[in-house]
Formats: sequence, C-alpha cells, structure tokens
Amino acid sequence: MTIDLRPIADEDIEAYFHLMNDESVAIMAGTVPHPVTLEWARERIVTRRKQEEEGSLAQRGLFRDGELVGDVSYFFRDGDIEIGYAIAKAHRGQGLATIAARLAVELVRDHGLVGPIHAGYARDNPASGRVLEKAGFVHAGEAMGTSMGRGGDMPLFKTVYRDDVRLRPHKAEDFETLHSFVDDEALYQAGGGARDKDAAAMRARIEKYIAEGAFFNVIQYEGAVAGYLAAFKREGRWEVSYWLGADYRGKGLAERALSAWLMDAPAFEGGLHARVAKDHPASVRVLEKCEFERVGEDRYHSPHRDADVDEWIYLSTHDR
Repeated sequence: MTIDLRPIADEDIEAYFHLMNDESVAIMAGTVPHPVTLEWARERIVTRRKQEEEGSLAQRGLFRDGELVGDVSYFFRDGDIEIGYAIAKAHRGQGLATIAARLAVELVRDHGLVGPIHAGYARDNPASGRVLEKAGFVHAGEAMGTSMGRGGDMPLFKTVYRDDVRLRPHKAEDFETLHSFVDDEALYQAGGGARDKDAAAMRARIEKYIAEGAFFNVIQYEGAVAGYLAAFKREGRWEVSYWLGADYRGKGLAERALSAWLMDAPAFEGGLHARVAKDHPASVRVLEKCEFERVGEDRYHSPHRDADVDEWIYLSTHDR
C-alpha cells in the first residue's frame, strides 16, 4: 500500500466532488455546504490553488495506491496555523485519518512554517479527537465555530501540536542562523575550537565535510532552526557532535534530536564515538541518556580557552 500527498489535479476533481458531497463531511467542516455540485468542487480547487500562491493556505489530496481517499490542508486563523482533513466514508476506520493528520503536520513544516500547529474538532465527533491525540495534539480548550453543513454554530474542542523536534538536510540559508548560534560562552563551555569567521566560511567547512562523507542535519524546534547534529571521521574514528542556539538549550532538545537520529543512523565501522569536556555536565547527561558509554579520556588544546581541556570519550551502545 502506498500513501502520498499531492496537489489535486484537474483529473481528480470528480473524485474530489464525491469526497465533498457527503453530509458526514459537511457537518464536521466549516466551509463545506451540503449538497455540493461538480462545479462547486471545481471552483473550490481553483480558488485554493490561488490561495496557495498567495500563501494563505495549502491543500493536498490524500491518495492510496493512486486513488483519492481524502484531503488535508492548512490555513491561518487569527494568526495561528491550523490544519484540517477529511476522509471518504468508504475508507474510514482504516487509520487513514491519523495518517492524514500527521501528513498535514509534515506539510506545514515542509513549507517552512514556524510555531505551534492548531486543530479543532466538533464536540460531537470524539473520533476526530482520538485521531488528533494519536498524531501528537493535546487539548487546548473550547471554542464556537460555524459550519455551512450544519447551517449554524458548531461547538468545538481546540487542540495544539507543539514542542516538535525534527531533523532535516541543511539549506544554504540555514548558515546565517547556525553561525549566530556559536556564541563565545557556549564555545568556552564546550571547549570548542576557533569560530568560523562568518556564515559563508561555516557553510564551506561543513559542505567540505559532507563531500568527504560526513553526516549533517539541521535540528528544528517547532519548525524553526534550533541547531545542528553532525557525524564525521576524526583521526579515523567516527564521532558525533551537536550544537543548539542559546534559546533552545536546557529544553531536552539535544537528547531528543540525538535519540531520533540514532534510530535511523547507519552502522559505523569501529562504532560511533563522542567527546565531551569533563567540565560540561549537561552534555555528559545527554550522551548517557542516549546510551553512550564512557570508554576513555583525552586532552587537547582549545584555541577558544587558550588552555588544555580534559575530555571524556564515549561510545554509542544504541545498536547493541
């Protein structure tokens, strides 16, 4: 079974009409009357394409094995990002609504939107509440909406998705932010080396490492660039390192990012190591929570401290 999101094309409009021309969809939606016509469906798709060009929403069809079985969208309400989804009646009860909600979140983040993601559901639709809970949303209060399908008010429960941590490949524009994160205080505590002179120098250095086989991922928090995680060879041995901006430290993000990365990381010949200054207990805790085992120690000269720094050497036991 293959499930994917893609724009609803002209050839999909008839299937979209059948999806929307369903009272059970209309009474749970805000802007879907009942009944609708094929022309209504066509106009809605055309309008939404224009709205996406303007940046006010995005809509995608949910396809299973090439068949349109639902749709997902995001839009803005009172300045907040909000998602919505619908599943065709014949395809409900198969876990597709949860997949749709998760893919809606991915769509928001893939489009570079930052901040909490909201969703509302009718109070008489507890199944949608369970779907959103499975997708990581939490209860955030009550509200009163309107529904064209109901012809009036629709009491709602509000939910919100927040505190998400994600890893993605870097973009050229990330380095202005990443370079700004390398502050003197944190460099000193980490026992770091010399700071790149600017974002361009940082990008050149990182992309050189990647070309030589290193791994490099940007850490996102609620869609915003929060830091990076890298794995590279040092003196013939694979090592992992990470860095967070000052506003993102102390929130458990390093542990969450490293744990997530390790789940899909390849097997490293000779194992995956990490170094941490002995006087940096926060980083020690991150490594030990992520199943790294202390296996040795070392000392090196830190240009930033202009002093020798004693380090612990750790080895990942994650894949044992």
